Amino acid sequence: MKYSFNTFNHSTYYGLEPSLPAQIAAAAAAGYDHIGLDVFSVRAHDRAGTPPEALADALRAADLPCYEIVSLSISADRDATERSLAGILRYAPVVGAREVLTVVTGPVDDAVAANARHCAAALADAGLGLNLEFLPTRDVDSIDEARRLVDLLPDGTLKLVVEAWHFFRGPSTWESLRDLPLDLVGFVQFSDAPEPIHDDHHTESMHRRALPGEGVLDLPAFCGALLDKGYDGVVSVELLDDTWRAAPLPDFAEATLRTTRKVWEAAAGA
Repeated sequence: MKYSFNTFNHSTYYGLEPSLPAQIAAAAAAGYDHIGLDVFSVRAHDRAGTPPEALADALRAADLPCYEIVSLSISADRDATERSLAGILRYAPVVGAREVLTVVTGPVDDAVAANARHCAAALADAGLGLNLEFLPTRDVDSIDEARRLVDLLPDGTLKLVVEAWHFFRGPSTWESLRDLPLDLVGFVQFSDAPEPIHDDHHTESMHRRALPGEGVLDLPAFCGALLDKGYDGVVSVELLDDTWRAAPLPDFAEATLRTTRKVWEAAAGA
């Protein structure tokens, strides 16, 4: 298994100052294999005078390749989708990303499928894979709903991001996870969660997650289901949490990798 440090917890999305060079250094020092950059922060750095070429230099200096870039927004609106795609195509090849994570706004319909096909083709021309994340706060809220869109695209052009938090907090089932073919798994996102204190999934997802093994999610079973189908790809550690957002970056990077690796290695041993 390879582990990718997901930068979204410290993204400018939250109103924070852009900090990707510091995150790159912390992830490399912790021993991560990859890093996943968020486009919000990459764009903020670019506007502040640190272009993506400088971030690519930092990645090379740290010997930390970029695996994924987050995120491409696809909807029924062709113009809005094109604007999001243009940003991804501007940044992803420069920083050396291999995969693009996409989220879909609205239900799966003919317009969404057409825009997804267009994006997949454009990204493939740039040497980039496309991976769909399902979220319980959106219409594409489960493995089964995500597979509806996958089935409307040419074979092999769209895979799924299997996200632990979204799996447990959304309507996906163990059966849908077991039945998901290995070749449709793009990569995995990983974190734990405490008992919820809000009815709002968005607040819980964006601000209240936990280190793997320190929450209430049945992560051993989740890992086991993926290992049973032969998954040995990238695990992107996406721990979104207010308390850890305020902690020193080196501590955050070390703790997330250590606990994630412990859970996966225990599941593999079992």
